[in-house]
Amino acid sequence: MKHGGVRWINGRPEKLRDFSVNLNPIYPDFIEELINEAIKEKVYLYYPDNYEKLRENIAEIYDVDEEYIGVFNGASEVINLLEPRVVPEPNYVEYKRSYIYFAEERENYFIYRLQGNKVIISNPNNPTGAKIDLKEIEEFLEEGKDLVVDESFADISLVDSAKKFVKDYDNLLIVSTFTKSLSIPGLRIGFTIGKRSKELEKNSPPWRINSIAYYVLSNANPKEIKDFFRKSRDLVTSLLENFRIREERKRVTIYKSFAPYVLVRFPINVRFINSYLRSKGFLIRDCSNFVGLNEFYGRISLRKDYQELVNEIDEFLSNSSI
Repeated sequence: MKHGGVRWINGRPEKLRDFSVNLNPIYPDFIEELINEAIKEKVYLYYPDNYEKLRENIAEIYDVDEEYIGVFNGASEVINLLEPRVVPEPNYVEYKRSYIYFAEERENYFIYRLQGNKVIISNPNNPTGAKIDLKEIEEFLEEGKDLVVDESFADISLVDSAKKFVKDYDNLLIVSTFTKSLSIPGLRIGFTIGKRSKELEKNSPPWRINSIAYYVLSNANPKEIKDFFRKSRDLVTSLLENFRIREERKRVTIYKSFAPYVLVRFPINVRFINSYLRSKGFLIRDCSNFVGLNEFYGRISLRKDYQELVNEIDEFLSNSSI
């Protein structure tokens, strides 16, 4: 699949341990309780309202003014509403590109700089896991240049949000989503923080967020969500510190990451690795469709059971004639 993820077969998702999509390694029980409550209340029989309660909750979670919040059918809807922009590569495949340039790749990490007048970046970067410092973002904004920061993974990553700049800079828009941080890719709730949010909402269809998704995030406790994010970042920190692939003699490169996923360069085509992993019930992300990467790069989500996946990868590499 273009973005990773298991296949749906006859209307049902394939049963694999999926390390190809980047979600929070822990799942919030309070979200599942609210989903069940929404179904019990049969909220799917009703149109959602104007999303005011959802905006109010998002504003409280991120400690920003409610007037800066826009809500959408996932971050993807926002990205599709934006005009083409300059993109440093590798980066998220769905961005509309007007021009590209490449990040600096060192031995085991990437350095992203801001170039151009209208730029979109992901922080942390998808797929490399690299981060960009707030100082560089502020200097870019000070020059009056237009910047969109995709913080879809920031809530559960070791990066600082640029949200503190939205009040002072009209030229900044933050795009984010609860898809990753709350492990709910099927509920499709994205949002923006910035002074352009209302303008973008005017170009979006009504009822773009379904009633179940709206009910869940409108009734969730913002304090509970913030506490959950803190707990999640602590776990991601631990998982990143302990991630290893033993076959270093097989020319495996693990890139430094600040995100709940790790980019790895293998000495073997990831398609072959995935073929083996599928037979064992696993899947990782083939990164060959990211600009600047190729068929030897794979991205691994940091699920809590990742060690079992790594053991299978070690087994495959140790038995391969490379």
